[in-house]
Amino acid sequence: MTTFLDRLTQDIILFDGAMGTQIHELNPSDAEWNGRNGCPEILNLTIPDKIQQIHENYLIAGADVIETNTFGGNTIVLSEFDLQKRVVEINRKAAEIAGKAAGNFSTPDKPRFVAGSLGPGTKLVTLGQTDFDTLYQSYSLQVRGLIEGGVDLFIIETCQDLLQIKAALIAIQDEMESAGVHLPRIVSLTIETSGTMLIGSDISAALAALEPLGIDAIGMNCATGPEQMRPYVRQICRTFPGPVLVQPNAGLPQNVNGKMVYTLSIREYVDVLTGFIQKYGVQIVGGCCGTTPKFIEAIAQKLPELTPAVRRPVMKPAVASLFTAQELHQDPAPFFVGERSNTNGSKKFRECLLANDWDCIVDISRQQEMTGAHGLDLCVAYTGRDEAADMHEAVTRIVKQVNLPIFIDSTDVDVIEKALKLIGGRAVINSINLEDGEERTRKVCRLAKRYGAAVIVLTIDEAGMAHEVAKKIEIANRIFDIAVNQIGLRPGDLIFDTLTFTLGSGDESLKDAGKNTIDGIRAIKKALPGVFTILGVSNISFGLHAGAREILNSVFLNEAIGAGLDLAIVNVKKILPLYKLDKDDLDICLNLIYNRGQEPLLKFIDHFDKKSGVKKVQAIEDDRTTVDEKIRQRVIQGNRVGLEKLLVEAVKTNKAIDIINNWLIPAMKVVGDLFGSGKMQLPFVLQSAEVMKYAVGKLEPFLRKADTESKTSIVLATVRGDVHDIGKNLVDIILSNNGYKVYNLGIKCEIDSILQKAIEVKADAIGMSGLLVKSTVVMKENLEIMQQRQIDIPVLLGGAALTRSFVDDVCAPIIDAPVFYCTDAFEGLRAMSRIKETKPGKQLNGLKKSSCKPAKTIRQKSDFPAGVLRSDISIPTPPFWGTKIIDDINLDTVFAYLAESVLFQGRWGYRRGNLSREEYNEFIENRVRPEYERLKQRCKDEKLLIPRVVYGYFPCNSVGDELVIFEPGNDREILRFHFPRQKKAPFRSIADFFLPAQSERRDIIPVQIVTVGQQASAEAQRLYKSNAYKDYLLFHGLSVEAAEALAKYWHRQIRVELNISAEEDRDINDFGVSKYRGSRYSFGYPACPDLAGNRLIIQLLKAERIGVSITEGDQMTPEQTTSAFIVHHPQAKYFTLK
Repeated sequence: MTTFLDRLTQDIILFDGAMGTQIHELNPSDAEWNGRNGCPEILNLTIPDKIQQIHENYLIAGADVIETNTFGGNTIVLSEFDLQKRVVEINRKAAEIAGKAAGNFSTPDKPRFVAGSLGPGTKLVTLGQTDFDTLYQSYSLQVRGLIEGGVDLFIIETCQDLLQIKAALIAIQDEMESAGVHLPRIVSLTIETSGTMLIGSDISAALAALEPLGIDAIGMNCATGPEQMRPYVRQICRTFPGPVLVQPNAGLPQNVNGKMVYTLSIREYVDVLTGFIQKYGVQIVGGCCGTTPKFIEAIAQKLPELTPAVRRPVMKPAVASLFTAQELHQDPAPFFVGERSNTNGSKKFRECLLANDWDCIVDISRQQEMTGAHGLDLCVAYTGRDEAADMHEAVTRIVKQVNLPIFIDSTDVDVIEKALKLIGGRAVINSINLEDGEERTRKVCRLAKRYGAAVIVLTIDEAGMAHEVAKKIEIANRIFDIAVNQIGLRPGDLIFDTLTFTLGSGDESLKDAGKNTIDGIRAIKKALPGVFTILGVSNISFGLHAGAREILNSVFLNEAIGAGLDLAIVNVKKILPLYKLDKDDLDICLNLIYNRGQEPLLKFIDHFDKKSGVKKVQAIEDDRTTVDEKIRQRVIQGNRVGLEKLLVEAVKTNKAIDIINNWLIPAMKVVGDLFGSGKMQLPFVLQSAEVMKYAVGKLEPFLRKADTESKTSIVLATVRGDVHDIGKNLVDIILSNNGYKVYNLGIKCEIDSILQKAIEVKADAIGMSGLLVKSTVVMKENLEIMQQRQIDIPVLLGGAALTRSFVDDVCAPIIDAPVFYCTDAFEGLRAMSRIKETKPGKQLNGLKKSSCKPAKTIRQKSDFPAGVLRSDISIPTPPFWGTKIIDDINLDTVFAYLAESVLFQGRWGYRRGNLSREEYNEFIENRVRPEYERLKQRCKDEKLLIPRVVYGYFPCNSVGDELVIFEPGNDREILRFHFPRQKKAPFRSIADFFLPAQSERRDIIPVQIVTVGQQASAEAQRLYKSNAYKDYLLFHGLSVEAAEALAKYWHRQIRVELNISAEEDRDINDFGVSKYRGSRYSFGYPACPDLAGNRLIIQLLKAERIGVSITEGDQMTPEQTTSAFIVHHPQAKYFTLK
């Protein structure tokens, strides 16, 4: 019988298209869903004939392989639908349905196959949402059912987490062994538009981690259309030695007339896939989201005329962090393994471990990455402590915060396996030997094969450590036979350590230790082609003077590399380039290493006793740096260590004002230039500003009064009715730390108070800020008042809703003075620089009381007809009528709904700039995410964010453009919402989505207000006032996004309570973007722009009960608060009034 792998050697294989799309087209009834809407797997039991028909439609179209309807068929997902006891049954049935369909179409010339589909599930193991063993068990039951149902192969698809893939692959392997079968395994990654998997892993990390696990094919599906996959398909085809699969979506989803559709044409889709086959050598193709049988039919018609390009992939042995791979062969050699994250070799690391200071442990690990290490040796063994628990704590933190592959340094097999279950990338086990015989070596080699790890091999046997070259070779051959010939590891999975012994002891038996080690490297590389070698370099100098050790280690490492050494365990920071060494130093070291001449050790000691070593050289180099340059660098790097001492020294010979003007401010200008060119992120700018503020504070006692009175000044204010001040405060920080005097008036500032302050302090400029569209109108009104009073002081305008055209065309012509549009704080700095240079403006005269009043909102009745919408919809039944308060929400639940990209890029300002996508992703994972995790933990520990919700369900009906809200239980009207109508087709108003009063049926409107509490605003202000600028930015951004995440979460809860949630709910990132029934609207946004609606929602929900109030400008406080109403009508989508 022809197998799948047989066919793969003969033809291009065609998989089916989207199962989910076809189920959506079926539109199963409530009865068919069996009360489990959003669980496609239950349909295998309730409507097996219809599922079979979907399979057969794809087979008719020409598919060679159909996938079982089991994407969410593991225990974790099915337990969400109370189906955890039916996992085997559901998967078995799904495989049988697909098998029956395939059997109906299979012929000897064109056999059809069934692929057991395993999806990613709903919990990410790397992020701690579940653990490896639970995920493994979850997949095991699914795989058991699929095997019993007769699948021909497995496809683990839409993969987002490397640990998830490993759990699934190991579950498949174990279940196949139990069943006595062997089936092909395919892994299909989902690469986001960011260029990485959801968890942050790039293609190189995925290939390095998965290729050693013996998968039969690898590829990509979902997330994007085919064109967006091109660079990653090319990379896989050039690297992976086996067949490559591609199953794209039908393009990127777009919102067309309120409906999410895939707009890529069949022809465009087929053309790109054809190119993948002919140009890159892809052998397996198919479709994902949005692809129908017509897509598959079009591909099938094209395949007979296609021949895959001949591939010559090069898969170099590599290890990997969670994020990216490192080739074991580095050019130039060696692969540096950092040695400081080790209880046996680092006093500081040991002290951190004993103090349970995990942040310190992560920091030590990160420092090694910054100093050039390619990998990280991690040892936490310490007498009296629980090594397994310590390894768990250390690894879970390091894998997410340090971009280095981990070398698991332990003698305990159980500890090694526990660590492997936490590492998504490819790890190295350190180490195996034959000291206690062969059994432990066999166990560890089996673990390495099971989890895809590499292994360090020490040349030690039952007789002890090998000193002579011949003994080293003998042991190496013996372990190679066990690992490769018996267990099934590959030569490239083994890294041999020929052992290094100290030359500093004077022991006669060790005089040739250096030479034997180097000769051993050559001998092993020759005897065992394909293996790698490693040394713990610093062992060679143990017991010698610190300065001399660094030089000897550096020379020894160079000699070992010349002999073929691949990896070196060292403190990278203490390895010196040979060109920096004196010839005498070099010669004396070589004599000791090769045991040349008379008493080389005594000569070595005598030689270096007469020298102070490299430490003095480094100190001299540091001393050459001038004080002013040291101070500048402290500001640029955001590092205040030693700054006070430098400033004390500087004021002895320089005026304080000169230090500020000539050293500190130019340093901040460099920071600004780095920010403007995309080479420095906003949080680091604020870190530099903190150092600047600290330095100025230290210099203040030395400043003359006249020095502080001549500064160019500005009055800053958030305009009337606006409570948002983060942008304005950033401007304050940047300007005040660049030598300007800033008078920050706060939020909700009337123009009278702004102008009064400007006159009082004789300000050189006024800055107005505001987030809302409404605030831009206020700015315009303020400028009109300034013109009426003949105040022509320059004005800086900034805010998210402002545009350059609005400022230039609408605002600037109002007054005679310059008006500057400032997109960010540094634009404000440039504007102030121009003002400082020219000092425009007249002396401010007396201020008259303004007679202007804010214009009232005029509500006009629409003359346009209501849009036509379905009225034959079922009205959901709420679990209660009226309101309810929820205040026991777990903060981790809220964080799960937080939009990280919005937080990192939008709120925190970590933008990509000039970084490549890979560099930016690396930066996010290594620098930004650790800050994010620490801040989340602080919020939990200190209760800085307290999620609270007030929500409710009310009967309602529409009357024209208004929605009438009734008191539950009777027909008394409580209030009315007015929703404006579009002035052109389709003349839509939100009111149209509700049943009209004449329908004689009541509709329902869910309403919610969520907040994370006043203490969040208080903490943000505390940080700002204490000059902790970076912390202020980070906390403020997190608190605001946490409120939005809470809104998403409770939006989902409401939809669940109304039983209108669906399969799309599995992607929490889709909440709030109208991809499902139950759109969420908020006042102040395009479809209902009048913020006055907030006042009505607060009244309706009695929001003061959760500490929420409203300002004169109809904005809610605290700032970290949102309100919304949910429209259940299936046609309700977002629209604008334009």
